[in-house]
Amino acid sequence: MEKTWRNRSIAVVGLFSLYRLLVMGQTGLGEAEAYYWLWSRRPALSYFDHPPMVAYLIRFFNEIGGNNVFFTRLPSLVLFIGTCYLLYRLTIYLFNDARVAFWALTMFILCPVFAIGGLQIVPDIPAAFFWMLFIHIVAVILKEDRKLLWYPAGAVIGLGLLSKYMVVPLIPSTLLMLAWHREYRHHLKAPHIYLGGVLGLAIFSPVIAWNYLNDFPSFRFHLETRHVGAHFTLKHMAEALGGQLLFYSPLMWPALLYSVYLMGKKVFAEKDSRFIPLFWLSAPPLAFFLLITFWTKESEPHWTAFGFLAVFIGWAFTYLHGKAKFRIFSLASLAMAFALIAVFYVQVFVPFLPMKPKYDITNLLYGWDEVGPRIEKLYGELPADKPKFVASRTFILSGPIAFAVRDRVPVFALSKKLDQFDFFDPPEPQAGANFIFVANAMFKGGPDGYYNFDRADKPVTIEITRRGKHARTFYLYKVYGYRGMK
Repeated sequence: MEKTWRNRSIAVVGLFSLYRLLVMGQTGLGEAEAYYWLWSRRPALSYFDHPPMVAYLIRFFNEIGGNNVFFTRLPSLVLFIGTCYLLYRLTIYLFNDARVAFWALTMFILCPVFAIGGLQIVPDIPAAFFWMLFIHIVAVILKEDRKLLWYPAGAVIGLGLLSKYMVVPLIPSTLLMLAWHREYRHHLKAPHIYLGGVLGLAIFSPVIAWNYLNDFPSFRFHLETRHVGAHFTLKHMAEALGGQLLFYSPLMWPALLYSVYLMGKKVFAEKDSRFIPLFWLSAPPLAFFLLITFWTKESEPHWTAFGFLAVFIGWAFTYLHGKAKFRIFSLASLAMAFALIAVFYVQVFVPFLPMKPKYDITNLLYGWDEVGPRIEKLYGELPADKPKFVASRTFILSGPIAFAVRDRVPVFALSKKLDQFDFFDPPEPQAGANFIFVANAMFKGGPDGYYNFDRADKPVTIEITRRGKHARTFYLYKVYGYRGMK
C-alpha cells in the first residue's frame, strides 16, 4: 500500500511537471520575469527590488540553452520538483505515511497561488525551496538532536535570503520554538546554532555589501520607502482578506487556516512533537505576513504563501484522520481549486472568458514578440550621427522591452521612481540622444508629459490580438534631442 501511494505521488508531480514542461515556452515572459532576465544580463552582488538568486538562476540556465523563454523559466520547474520532493520527504520523515504525503502534495499542487504563480520564474520560487529545506533540516535536528545540523540550516537560511528577504521570519520563529519547548532549549545554550547563523550571514553578505556600496537602497525600500504612511485600516484589512480568498480560492484558504489551528492544538494540547516544526515555522510567519497586509497598501496577497508551505502536511493529516465534515470540505476546496486552475490554464491559450482586455492578466504574456521587431526597426531608422536608445516610463515596460530586443539596444526606464535601472551603468541616457519611447494602454501618454526634448513624431500604434480578439495596444514614438526628465 505504501508503494502504491508513493507511486501516486510520483504520478501527480510528474503529470503537472510534464504539463509545465510542454507549455512554459509557449507564451511570452511576464513583466516581472523579463525584468529579472535583464538583471541576469548584468551580474551584480544584488539588486534593488530583490536579492540576486533569481538572476543567477536565469543566467545559469540561459548559458545552457540560450536567451529564450523556455530556459528562462526552466529553473522554476526544477525548483518546483525539488520543493515537492522536500514536502514529500518531510511528511514521510515525520509521519511515515505515504498517504499523508500524497495528499499534502496534491493540496500543494492544486493551490492556485502555487499552481499559477509557480509557472513563472520569480524570487519566490527559490525562496520556497530553501524555506522547505530549512524546515526539513530543523525537523531532523529536533527529532534526532543533531546539533551540527545547525550549520547547514544556517547555510540554507543564507541561500533563502539570497532569494528573497521574506525568509527572515524563519529566524525568530525558530528561536521562539526552541525557547518555548523545554526539551529543545539546550540548543540555545550551545554555540552551533549561532555559528550556523554566522555562516548564513556570510552567505547573505553580498547583498549587505551591495546595499552598503549603494547607500542601502534595497533595505530602505523594503523597510521604509514603500511603507510611508502605512497604518492599519479596515480597508487594508478587507483588501488583504479579499486577496487571500482570490489567490488561495474561497474554500482552500479557510481550510489552510483551520489546519494551522489544528496543528497548534496538536502541539499545545496533545503534545504531539511531530507537529512542532510544522506549526512554529508556519504560524508565526503567517501572523507576521497577515499583519503586514492589514497594515500597508503595498502588500501583496502571495506574501503569505511561504507560511502555508508546511501547513499542507497538517491539512493532509487532518484530512485523513479528522472529522468527516472536514474531509468533505477539503474535497470541495480541492475541486474548486482545480476548476479555477483549469479555467486559468485554458484562458492562457484560448481566451474565452467574457472580460475586458485590461482585466485579463493572461494578455500580459502576449505581444512582445511582435512589438520587439517593430522597436528595433524604428530604432534603426533614427539618425546614426547621434546616440540613441529605447525607453519607457516604468521598469514594468522596460524589462519586457529589453527581453523583446534581447538586449541588443540600450534600454532605460526613465522615471523619478527608483528601480533597478537606476543602478545599471549608465543609469541615464546621454543628453541630446534620440530615442524610441514605448507606451501602452496601461501606461498611457506620450513622451511630452514626462521628458524635455526637441520634437517627436506621431506614434506608431500596434494592436495585439489573440484569436481574433483585441488584447493589448502599444504606442511607439520616435523622439529627438532628449534633454532630461521634467
